[in-house]
Amino acid sequence: MACQRKWRWRSSGWLFILGLVAFRGTQTVHHRHVGQLTAVGTYHSLLELRGISFMDDIEVGSYNNADQQMIIKIPWISKALGADYINQMHHLLVTHEQNARWVIQFFSKNNTNHNRNHTAQLLADCEIDNGIMIKSRIHLIWEGEEYYRIDEEVGHWENLKPENKEFRYILDSPFWTNLRKRFMNEYCVNLLRKIVGYSSLRDNVPPEVTVSHHINPEDRIILSCTATGFYPQSILLQWKKNGELGVWGKETSSGILPNMDSTFYLRLTLELPPEDSGTGYTCVVEHTELKTPTVYPVPEKPTVEKPWGLTLSIVLAVILLMSCAGAFIAWKKRKLCITCM
Repeated sequence: MACQRKWRWRSSGWLFILGLVAFRGTQTVHHRHVGQLTAVGTYHSLLELRGISFMDDIEVGSYNNADQQMIIKIPWISKALGADYINQMHHLLVTHEQNARWVIQFFSKNNTNHNRNHTAQLLADCEIDNGIMIKSRIHLIWEGEEYYRIDEEVGHWENLKPENKEFRYILDSPFWTNLRKRFMNEYCVNLLRKIVGYSSLRDNVPPEVTVSHHINPEDRIILSCTATGFYPQSILLQWKKNGELGVWGKETSSGILPNMDSTFYLRLTLELPPEDSGTGYTCVVEHTELKTPTVYPVPEKPTVEKPWGLTLSIVLAVILLMSCAGAFIAWKKRKLCITCM
């Protein structure tokens, strides 16, 4: 019996590990969800409430209180979330109209003109990595200025407008604390997990990698490794020398930047010390679509970079010469016309 129990435990353990691996395999490592609610109104009434939702910089849904309709931009997301979940989200947005009206009244109560329009915004974003929440933040913005923000890792509201302390006590109350945690967990983090577990918003794309070898005006060797056009955004670029990782010089990174087509870009540069000849270097790139780390060797022949000052001087000289030539031709034409008269 003991052997049977041990065997069952081991079997269930292996099944759990295999299930976890399979779950991770359906997900693209890192995802971010951003939701924004914008309320416009006076002290007396709410004129407009609009909501918009982005996942990995792609718009997935919107809401407008004029018709109280929630629009899902990508059809299969409705299947991923399910009718009950969507109804819950819709109900939350409808009831949030009352909260938005109350917030505008609170912040505009000291304004003598109660018919003036005001704008309040709530910006919420969360990030997951392999299905685990790594970041969760809320920003409260009034008339275009951020008044309060909270990072769930810190756990308390930061007041960015010290002259307005009263609202923080309301935000820290049990009612608003529970509402905030429920909202972020259910409609930010879990929403991400549901969508990611069902499908991908777009096809994954491997990076296009180029490696260059330059000599700057100070005769220092600069190595550059550029990865672009990749999706998802999680990527790792590293320098190796003769197959070994290490600190070989001064590294700088552009950071992961978005392209216009919702793919991403990253550039890693390495400035070598004067005594390093720059031979034996490779750029190692890791991305989910490359399956295994891919090695890109640095070209042996460097390209000498022209100083920007010299290039700019040449361009300006050409422009000046063309301008002078044009002025001279115009002057000659005028002189000929006067002679003819």
